[in-house]
Amino acid sequence: MKDEKKTKKQLISELIELRQKIAEFEKGDDEHRQLRKVLQESEEKYRSLVESTEDSIYLVDGSYNYLFMNKKHISRLGLSDYEYLGRPFSDFHLPDEIEWFIEKAKIVLNTGNSIIHEHKNLKDGRYFLLTLSPVKKEERVIAVTVVSKDITEYKEMEEALRTLSLTDELTGLYNRRGFFTLTDQFLKLARRQKKGIFMLYADIDNLKKINDTFGHKEGDTVLIETADILKKNYRESDIIARIGGDEFVVIPIGTTGDNINIITSRFEKSIEIYNSKSKREYNLSLSYGLAYYDPENPCSIDELLTQADKTMYEHKRYKKTS
Repeated sequence: MKDEKKTKKQLISELIELRQKIAEFEKGDDEHRQLRKVLQESEEKYRSLVESTEDSIYLVDGSYNYLFMNKKHISRLGLSDYEYLGRPFSDFHLPDEIEWFIEKAKIVLNTGNSIIHEHKNLKDGRYFLLTLSPVKKEERVIAVTVVSKDITEYKEMEEALRTLSLTDELTGLYNRRGFFTLTDQFLKLARRQKKGIFMLYADIDNLKKINDTFGHKEGDTVLIETADILKKNYRESDIIARIGGDEFVVIPIGTTGDNINIITSRFEKSIEIYNSKSKREYNLSLSYGLAYYDPENPCSIDELLTQADKTMYEHKRYKKTS
């Protein structure tokens, strides 16, 4: 039990020392047979501990040649036992992977410090967390031990949770958090590049009345179909979000003042087409307003929303009086 608590780096370091001792005693006479047997049993014990892990473990020397691989790593590379011995890291990996590995291993060799690095495998797209640690002899770093843990499942779960936290469950659009996260980054980029941004802020008219008259399930259908209209009307690269109960925001990426009217006209036309095909007892109606982000006079996202909200209500009042 005490040996099992040792670190993988210690295990490999001790395994190397045992191998050296065995090699020395192989040259001896019968007097050393018993000691050789004890050493070999010790090597088997250490190897068993290293091989029982699900992590890939390997060792390279100062020239980045392989000195050791556990069976997990041999399997990952599609090799047979000991086929790797003495061969360079570059024999088994893509150029970009060779470059980053040598960069990281060199840090360990030069400083004698361990480092941790997250890496995406270019061949299969899987993610790994690598711990690179020095193997020392008389204070001199002679090799680097690498323990590579497959964290693909964790990364996929992390991405799924991130998507859930940024996406509106009902419509599949970005939610308020997603909108603020993306727009914040986009405004910073616009400010650096000195490019203006338009924002369209839309509100479904009479959604409360639809809920009260036809039920909340019908109201949910209206929200979903409004989201579908927005998805079809704008590009995948545009930021489209549902930021409130019946409130939607669109930032058409790359839109200029010359074509914003075309985009709003297309939006209105899409609603007309939807209503002409609908067999419901009511028409879908949206009021919308526009806001403009001027990089020469930058403002916050909240200020931009306030500006768009104001013009939206002007549009709503106009529709009621016209």
